[in-house]
Amino acid sequence: MNNENVFPMTFVVFDMEWNQPIPYMPSPVDPKILPGEIIEIGAVKVQMLSENEYILSRPFSMVIRPVYYRIMNKQVSKVINKSTDDLKSGLPFEEVYRRFLEWCGEDYVLCTWGDSDISILKANLKIHGLSSEINDRFLDIQPLFGRVAENTAQQRSVAYAVDFYRIPQTDDFHSAERDAWYEARILKEALIDYFVIRSKDPGNEKDCPHLRTYISNPNLTTQKKWRSEVFSSEKEAIKMTLREPMNCPICEAPLDCEIEWFASGHTWLSLWMCPTHGSLSGKVRAKRTPKQEFFGGGQLRFVNGNAARYVREKWQEKNEKEDRSAIIASKYEEKCEEM
Repeated sequence: MNNENVFPMTFVVFDMEWNQPIPYMPSPVDPKILPGEIIEIGAVKVQMLSENEYILSRPFSMVIRPVYYRIMNKQVSKVINKSTDDLKSGLPFEEVYRRFLEWCGEDYVLCTWGDSDISILKANLKIHGLSSEINDRFLDIQPLFGRVAENTAQQRSVAYAVDFYRIPQTDDFHSAERDAWYEARILKEALIDYFVIRSKDPGNEKDCPHLRTYISNPNLTTQKKWRSEVFSSEKEAIKMTLREPMNCPICEAPLDCEIEWFASGHTWLSLWMCPTHGSLSGKVRAKRTPKQEFFGGGQLRFVNGNAARYVREKWQEKNEKEDRSAIIASKYEEKCEEM
């Protein structure tokens, strides 16, 4: 049953290894600009033909010769088992990235486990004078696995997910090619689980949101900010700020509400969806003026899977807390009636 209208679809699952600056040595570049220099790219294509039919490609794997961090960081070396001598081989970053894009093709969703690889990739593109614009469809496998496998927003490791799906572990982790292969297998199993859950309850957006909610555009940085008028009470300032119409900052289309405004401490959060541009999160806080009055400040910005997961996690915590409070109150009332 093609209820998602997404077939066929190709997912490019990629993983990278990178070297980091050594704290006690002078760095040739500001570590804030380049927190890690990529030394290996691995990737596997997962072609989804139907809800339960998938084809995995042979891995893409290439080593990169670094130009900034040429001495291996000892802590990184312990994890990925590479030495300074290993960094002397490989091709220039520009050549490897060009080959990687050719291998990816034109119509695909870029996937990683977590979103740290995306920020590192963008930093490396900038430092090499290349455009930091990457594929405009990105899926973080981690929150998708958490939702369909365990119905939770808790972060899990690749090793955990491999064990969960009983995927044969023939090699160790922390090699870009091997990790990409494991992550591709996890994605395949997670997608199968996703469509099973959706087929049982297609309208259940709470426990299993539409697949598009997991896909975002990592290049979108446009955001919307607004503020309310000044009020004597914090409650009134928040109330007026939450009345702001929620429209896409890019196309101005009204947004679909995934999670309505809810309080998390002193902050109000929400989650929205633009059918064209992807997921956005809303954030509102009250601020105090020098005259001890209040105004509300709001922000609406595009988010990736990790950031969207944070909002869902806070929303879930709030609901669980309210459920516990309701149970305690109900038991208290029962005891009072018995007395």
